[in-house]
Amino acid sequence: MDHISRNHVNLGMLLGVLFGVSFVAGIYYKFLLIFTGICLISYIILDKKKLRCPHCHSFENLDRLHYAKNNIHHCRRCGNRIVVL
Repeated sequence: MDHISRNHVNLGMLLGVLFGVSFVAGIYYKFLLIFTGICLISYIILDKKKLRCPHCHSFENLDRLHYAKNNIHHCRRCGNRIVVL
């Protein structure tokens, strides 16, 4: 596997937005904090398994991966190009 899926990047963005919205709503409605926890744990699992550099498996920020969908981006650690298809 020498690329990162565009769907995984989009799913990460969606989980981030859902986490933020449910966290703010959880201040008023406490039962939504359970959904906040589910979104956070899901994002952590996605980040550990799919949103890494395919060459050296180092951490890449979600905003950098989002940028790499339409532009050329290189890994901060190994310097290889990250391809998002």
